[in-house]
Amino acid sequence: MSFRLAGNGRFVLLLFSLHCVTVLFVLWTLIGDIPIVHYVSRTRHSATDRRMQATAKTIQEIYEAGSRKIHHINWHVRNETIAPDGVMREMILVNGEFPGPTIRAKKGDVLQIHVQNDLAAFTQSTSIHFHGLFQRGMNEMDGVPGVTQCGIPSGQDFSYVIDLKQSGTFWWHSHSRLQRIDGMFGGLIVYDPEEAYVLGRDYYEEIFVVLHDHYHNSGDANMEWYLSKESSGFEPVPNNLLINGQGFTDCDRILSRYSCKRSVSGLPTFQFEHGRKYRLRILNASAFAEINFSIDDHILNVIEVDSTEVEEFSTHSIVISPGQRYSVIVEADSNFQSVYMRANMQNSCFRYRPYGYRSNYTTVIEYTSPLETAGVTGLARRLFGQPISAQSSPWSDVLPKEECVDLDVVSLKPKTAVPNVPEPDVRYSISPKTMQFDKRHLAPFGFINRTSFLPAIGAPNLHVALNLINTSDTVPVPTVSGRQNTAIWGGDQLVTQIHLGSVVELIINNDDDSAHPFHLHGHDFWILRVYGETNAGIGKWRPEYISSYVLDNPIRRDVVTIPRLGHAVIRFRADNPGMWAFHCHIAWHLATGMMMQFAVGVDSIDQNTITEQMLEHCAIERGLGTKLLRPLPGDEIRKDSRTA
Repeated sequence: MSFRLAGNGRFVLLLFSLHCVTVLFVLWTLIGDIPIVHYVSRTRHSATDRRMQATAKTIQEIYEAGSRKIHHINWHVRNETIAPDGVMREMILVNGEFPGPTIRAKKGDVLQIHVQNDLAAFTQSTSIHFHGLFQRGMNEMDGVPGVTQCGIPSGQDFSYVIDLKQSGTFWWHSHSRLQRIDGMFGGLIVYDPEEAYVLGRDYYEEIFVVLHDHYHNSGDANMEWYLSKESSGFEPVPNNLLINGQGFTDCDRILSRYSCKRSVSGLPTFQFEHGRKYRLRILNASAFAEINFSIDDHILNVIEVDSTEVEEFSTHSIVISPGQRYSVIVEADSNFQSVYMRANMQNSCFRYRPYGYRSNYTTVIEYTSPLETAGVTGLARRLFGQPISAQSSPWSDVLPKEECVDLDVVSLKPKTAVPNVPEPDVRYSISPKTMQFDKRHLAPFGFINRTSFLPAIGAPNLHVALNLINTSDTVPVPTVSGRQNTAIWGGDQLVTQIHLGSVVELIINNDDDSAHPFHLHGHDFWILRVYGETNAGIGKWRPEYISSYVLDNPIRRDVVTIPRLGHAVIRFRADNPGMWAFHCHIAWHLATGMMMQFAVGVDSIDQNTITEQMLEHCAIERGLGTKLLRPLPGDEIRKDSRTA
C-alpha cells in the first residue's frame, strides 16, 4: 500500500509541475517574447487560404508533367449563407467555397468542368466565363448568356470543355446577372515550362492574392436600390474590402438588421523567408472598386500584366481595376520581423459612404527562417488566436512624394516584342456613358453610343448568326430607349461585324466622370494611348493624337481602364472567329447595359459546335418567356397570353 501511495505521490507531483510550467508559459506569453520554441510554420492558415495556395513542389509537379492531362472537375452552384467578414449574408457559391475553387493546370491541358445549377429560384440560370482565355476555335465555351449561350437553367447541368492554349494568370466568374458580386468567382493559373520567369530560378515560391470589394446586401437587392430614385443614380458602394475571401467588420458599426459575429480568426497571413524571392499573382475580382496594392518596405517588381509577360518594372504600388491581374516578384529583404500588405479601395468614384464602410485592408507578412527561434508570444498568439500586428509604415509615410514610384502601365514592355504594331484596317469610335431619362424615373443605365445592351430571350447571338434560331420566335423585350428590338439580334444590341484577320483600332471616349475598365473577350489588345482629363478640359480623342501613339512594342492586355472624361486607344487583330463581348467590368455598369459585341468571321464557324444540350437550354429559356422579363422603371410589363 505504501508503495502505491508513493507512486501516486510522484504522479501528483508530476501533474503539479506540468501545471506550473503551463502557467509560466502563459504568463511569459503575455509579458514578452522569450525565445524558447523552434518552429518553422509561422502562421496557422485558414482553410480558405490553404485551399487557394499551392506549394513550390506542387507547382513543380505541374511543370514537369509529361503528357497532356485532362482535368475532370465537378462544380455545384448553390445558395449558401456565410460570413466572410463577420456579417452573415446569402451568397452564390461553387462547391460551397468562397472564393471559388482555384484551378491550376499546364498549357496544353484540357479542362472538363461539369457545372450543376442547384440554385433555388427556378428562373435563375447560371454560366461560367473564363476571363482572359481566348477560347480560340471554341467561341461556344466563352460563357456569356445572350451572346454565346443561354444560361444553364436551374436544375440543369452543362460541361465546359476548355483547351488551354495560353499560360498566365486568369480567373473565372459567372457572367449571369450579378452572381459575381454574390461570390461566384475564382482563380485560374496556367503554367508553361517556357515561361520567361521560372520557378526555382527567378522566384522561390508563389502566393495567390485575390482582392475584392464586398457587399452586405445581395447583388439583386443592390441593383433594385441602384435603379430606384433613392440612389440618385449613384452606384452601390461596397461595405468592405476582402483578401482571399476574408476580412474584418467592427460589429458596433453595423446596422442592426445584419447578423454580425465578433472574430478576427481566419484573417489571411503570409510568410516570407529572409533572402528568398516570391511571386505574387494578384487579381482584382471587385464589382466596383479600383484597389491600390502595396507591401511596406518592399519593392514590387512587375513581371506580368493580364497574362502578358513584361520586362521587369519596379514600383512601390499598383492600382488594379476590376478584372485586371498582375504578377510581381518581391524580394524578402526587410529588416522588420513582420510588415503590412496593404490594399486600399480608391474612393474617388464613390459618391457616398455606407454605414460601417471600411475602405482599406491590412494583413501581415511575417518573416521566418529555418535557423531562427520563435518567441513564446508568437507561438501562443497562434495557439490562442491573438491578433498579429506589424510595426512597418506605408511607403507614403516613409518616402517623399517625388520618390514614390507609381506604375505607368503604358510604359511596360512585353517580353515577346512586337516592334511595329500593324496599321488598322478599320477604325471605330465609341462613347460609353451612364445616362438617366425622365421616362425611366432617372434610373441610371449604361450605354455605348445609343445602345443599352439587353439580349433576346432564348436566342444568343452566336446561335442566331449560325441560323439555329430566329429572334422573331422570341418574346420581345422592353428596351431602355423605347426603340424596337434589334432586327437581326433581338433585344437592344450593338453588334459590329468584323472581317476575319482585320486589324481594328478602337477609340473609346469616356464621357462619364468616373473611370471605366473595359474588357475584350476572345482577344488581347495593344494599348496605344491612355489620356485623362486635363486642366484645359475634357480629354476627348482628336486626330492629331495619332502621332503620339505608342507603336513600338506597346503593352498588351485584356482590360484597359479609360480615365474619367478621358479616352483610350486600343488596337487588336481580329483573328479569332466568334461573337465577342466588349464591356465595362464594373458590375453595375455591365448589368445596366454597357456592353457591345464584335462579330468576327462568324461565317467560318461550324454549326455543329452548338450541342443539342445548348439548344435545349435555350428552349427552356424561351419557354419561360415573360417570366424572365424585369420591369424597367416607368414601364408596366404586359404579359403575353401564351406564357401568362
